Amino acid sequence: MKRYCIIGAGACGLVVAKTFAERGIPFDCFEAEGEVGGIWNPDSPHSVYGSTHLNSSKKLSRYPDYKFPDEMPYYVSCAQAEEYLRAYATEFGLYDRITFNTRVTLAERGPDGWRITIEGEDKPRTYAGLVVANGHHWQAKQPDYPGSFDGEVLHSHDVKSKEQLKGKRVLVVGAGNSAVDILSDAANDGEAAVHSMRRSYYFFPKMLFGKPTDAVIDRLSYVPLPRRFMYSLYKLGMRILVGSHRHYGLEAPDHKLFEAHPTACTTYLDHVVHGRIVTRPGIERLEGKRVTFTDETSEEIDLLVWATGFSVSFPFMDDSYVLDEQGRSKLFVHTFDREHDDFFVCGLFEPAEGGVWQVADYQARVIAAFIVACEQDKPRADWFRKLRANANPDIGHGIKYQDTPWHKFEIQHLRFRRYLKRLLKKFGPSAGEAPEQRIMGESAAEREARIKLAS
Repeated sequence: MKRYCIIGAGACGLVVAKTFAERGIPFDCFEAEGEVGGIWNPDSPHSVYGSTHLNSSKKLSRYPDYKFPDEMPYYVSCAQAEEYLRAYATEFGLYDRITFNTRVTLAERGPDGWRITIEGEDKPRTYAGLVVANGHHWQAKQPDYPGSFDGEVLHSHDVKSKEQLKGKRVLVVGAGNSAVDILSDAANDGEAAVHSMRRSYYFFPKMLFGKPTDAVIDRLSYVPLPRRFMYSLYKLGMRILVGSHRHYGLEAPDHKLFEAHPTACTTYLDHVVHGRIVTRPGIERLEGKRVTFTDETSEEIDLLVWATGFSVSFPFMDDSYVLDEQGRSKLFVHTFDREHDDFFVCGLFEPAEGGVWQVADYQARVIAAFIVACEQDKPRADWFRKLRANANPDIGHGIKYQDTPWHKFEIQHLRFRRYLKRLLKKFGPSAGEAPEQRIMGESAAEREARIKLAS
């Protein structure tokens, strides 16, 4: 088979490398850092905040064929997530297949394939195809407001430890999961915690009925009821379990449930009702260390944290390979070039519930199935080419998302993975066999005994 290039050995690059290795597809995988994990690698300059826990439960985060051990909590810490990814790479023999400390500086399609330039090398390498798995939660984005701020300014990307918050009056701007994580630590360890939101969002508890919220929603998604009715049930559940925003001193959201990405949190609203977090609207202007908000209130601040999200970035290639003029994905199911057989992206999506890694596994398997079909099953390869050219399957919530950069890649976890599973089924033998279920930390003898017992 032809050789492919994989850029990145984070959670998504790992699963592509593992799947290609299993299917006998030759590849080189380049990772800029010295360890696997991407943003979960603590030594990476783009590593997540030190107190971060996954916002999706381990059931909907894990790879389908590699379980977290039962003793790990429902929502694993960033250290446990990195431990899991390293164990995964070890279990499937990926370390010897990844070239570490190697940065791709340029990727461009040429007449003879993809030309990949490696930092420090004079000549580009040529590959038959390219898989991009560089992630999209690392290029910090921050707004611009009138005036200037004389205190310390950081993006949430650069807040690595709650030590940076201790004894400071902290203002966090933004309402995503990183924002509420940092606010919770600032409420406990800072002198003051102030939260600024231009608009309010729905704040989901992480547990419902003693189960992770995303797992409950995922299970309910199997019920054959109209989506509008299901969303009415979810909204009623929010009113019962959380209540009205006004009871927390928050503005009501200006959108319907799931039209914007909800924020998963457990401690944030508790801090608000106890007065440990002070909520404010959007910023009006900055002056010295004083921040004035749109309601003309103001706060004296030591540390301003922009928790304002990330930009999708491909520093080694032209964005037009992936994005249209509005910055949206122009790829079939956020994965396949609609015209060419040699370009794929893994992990470029945002699930409102559930994790990225699990769906990335299905993406990797469909990519591999198509590559195998191109070599061994021309009729199925031709079928898929026709499909990808124009198809726009229902992989979202069936409602109109807010027109913000945050929602350009929004998907519904169950609907997306169901569609990818159907594609695998249609690929037939090209899709290979379903991977064997393994458990993190399980020995070969334990696995053999489990399989024997199950059979």
